[in-house]
Amino acid sequence: MSNQTTMDAPVTMTPEQKFFFDLRGWILLPSVLSELEIEEMKAEVYAGAKQSYQGALQTLLDHPAIVGVLNEILSEDPFVHEDCYGFRCEGSFTTVRPPGWDVSERGDNGLPHVVRPPQQANAMRYQVAGEKIFAGLTRVVWELEEVKSGQGATSFLSGSHKAHFNYGGPDRYRPNISESPWEANMREMMDDYSCPPGSVVIFTESLVHAANAWTNPSNPRCAVFNCYNSIWAQWHRLNLSHEIIETMPPRRQSLFRGTWAIGGGPGGNRAYSLDNNTT
Repeated sequence: MSNQTTMDAPVTMTPEQKFFFDLRGWILLPSVLSELEIEEMKAEVYAGAKQSYQGALQTLLDHPAIVGVLNEILSEDPFVHEDCYGFRCEGSFTTVRPPGWDVSERGDNGLPHVVRPPQQANAMRYQVAGEKIFAGLTRVVWELEEVKSGQGATSFLSGSHKAHFNYGGPDRYRPNISESPWEANMREMMDDYSCPPGSVVIFTESLVHAANAWTNPSNPRCAVFNCYNSIWAQWHRLNLSHEIIETMPPRRQSLFRGTWAIGGGPGGNRAYSLDNNTT
C-alpha cells in the first residue's frame, strides 16, 4: 500500500469548497478514509510513528482527496504533471492527546498563532489574484479518532487570514496574539469542528489558529499534521533522510524536491534527487 502512489484521480476542489476556504481560511472534508485505513493508520500512530513518511500513513501525503485541493490553492496548471506534484511537502508530525491533555504541555500554551502575520508582506501569506487562490504555507490535519466541537479540536479565528490590521499587540510582526488587549474577544470568536474518524481539515497557516485542551472523555485525539507549500517557497527545513524518500514511488518523492521553478535542464523542477531536495 505505502509503496504505491494512488492511481485514483484527484478530487477536484468544488466551487463551494473554494468559496468557504476563501471566506474562512479552512475547510473540513468528512469521512475520507475507510474503516480499514483508519484502523491501520491508528495502529501505526499508537505504536509510536512520529511522522507520516512510512507505512500506511505515507499514503496520506498524496491522498486523492487532498491533491485536488492543494493543486487549486498552491499550484497552477502548467506545474501539475503526471510524473510530479505541483506543490511540496514541508513536514509531518503525529499527535496523541489522551483525555485530560492540557495545553500547558505545549511550548506556546495554546496561544493562537500564525506562520507570519498576513498584514505584513511575506511569501507565506494567503493571497487571491485573478480568481486564483494562493494559500501560502498550508496545513492538512487527518483526524483518526472522533472529534467533538468544544472538546479539543484545533480552533480557528475564521477570516483572520485576510486581516488588514494587526492583532492589537505591541509588535506588529509578532506571529501570535500575545499581549493583545483583544485576546479574550478573539478567543471567543474562534471556531472549531466536529467530525468522524477519517476526516481531514485543510487550513492556511496565515489563519490564526490554536491548540486546545483535549476534554473528550470518549477517546484520545489521534491526528496526523502534514504541511505543504508552493514549489517556489519554503518555510521548514525538512528533517527526512534520503534513504526513506528513496523507498517512495517517484511521484511521491517529488513532494520533497528542491525549491525552484525553472532552469536546471529540460522540463524544469520535476524530480527529487539527492542533489535536488529540501531536506
